[in-house]
Amino acid sequence: MSLPDEIRRILDRLVIYPRRLSLQTPGIRATVPMLRGVWGAALHDLDGRAYEAVFVGRGAPRERTPRYILRPAPPDPADAPALEWILLHDMAAYDAILLRAWDVASGMGLGKERHRFHIRATRPLGPGGEALAPSREACGWPVSQARWPLPGDPARTPCRLTFPAPLRVLRRHVLIEQPALPDLVVAALRRLGALLPTVQQQALTALRPALLGLARQASARPWVGRQLDLVRYSARQQVDLELHGVAGYLDLPDGPGELWPLLAAAQWVHLGKGTVVGMGQLVVKPLPCLGQPVAHAALAEPTEGLGDLHR
Repeated sequence: MSLPDEIRRILDRLVIYPRRLSLQTPGIRATVPMLRGVWGAALHDLDGRAYEAVFVGRGAPRERTPRYILRPAPPDPADAPALEWILLHDMAAYDAILLRAWDVASGMGLGKERHRFHIRATRPLGPGGEALAPSREACGWPVSQARWPLPGDPARTPCRLTFPAPLRVLRRHVLIEQPALPDLVVAALRRLGALLPTVQQQALTALRPALLGLARQASARPWVGRQLDLVRYSARQQVDLELHGVAGYLDLPDGPGELWPLLAAAQWVHLGKGTVVGMGQLVVKPLPCLGQPVAHAALAEPTEGLGDLHR
């Protein structure tokens, strides 16, 4: 069995349930943290058990990982503003109450003036990121089915690994300001391992030496980016938390090689621990041709307004 096939065999056990929520937000410029906050508050009041499972996660306190992702949808003039909402692993068991929380949240409103918003449509997303027919039903698929977003052989197609929102990768508790491909592979393995069942987690760990060897041998250009810090209010700790990260991109002129299924999965589950406000989101883009002007959108200050992070 080839290494990509082995990776996908392991990832067969991680099912995700992605949706696109098309919104109307009259009177206010909605952001992901605003929507996350009001949705979480609604869910907490409706069902504390569901809130603990989805927002807090399971396991030992230091190992808990939220089981969902909220992020802006790619820009679409016919569908903006829109939000991508991804449930991870077995959280579809709470689907009905989670949808009810969105209904309640829309009536609670956003911002100091409590502007109400409306969910115009709910569409499941397929493995290529395509929006399917409107439906409130959860439509899950194994993250092993995540499609490589560029045409051609995914192993050999030149690409740019872009991080438009803060990427927080640490080495010995110190932020890596210029992450290389091995650093991204380690982060992807850690993230996926936290979500997989124990047997598959162990199998993925066993592949770590081979995957890191490929990452070290791959042709990759130096990281281009800068440090990007955000401040988030923690209701649990009742303090402002400063989150240190970096934004930028890493070019792979010869393609990702046999690492491509790992990176394809990382586009859906991200690379950060919490990943609830875009932390560690990976977007794979075509590599600009030599001499072509480069748009430094990845280095722009992220506003987290819906549709802004994928400009």
